Amino acid sequence: MADRWKNRRWMAWLALLGGLGFPILVVLAKMEQLSAIAPHFYLFVGAVVGCYVGFATMDDKWTAQEGGK
Repeated sequence: MADRWKNRRWMAWLALLGGLGFPILVVLAKMEQLSAIAPHFYLFVGAVVGCYVGFATMDDKWTAQEGGK
């Protein structure tokens, strides 16, 4: 049961780290193309992390309800 969310958790952490590292890449590379894709990149990263948090919360509530029966 503990390994059930392992891969999803890794995906969310890597997306979050990528989102935090992206500004450094933009500054170091000094490319306008990277600045142009920034809104789309952050929308994607936010969606991945948000879906993980949302579905993990739903799963916790459903698991708690099943255990309480």
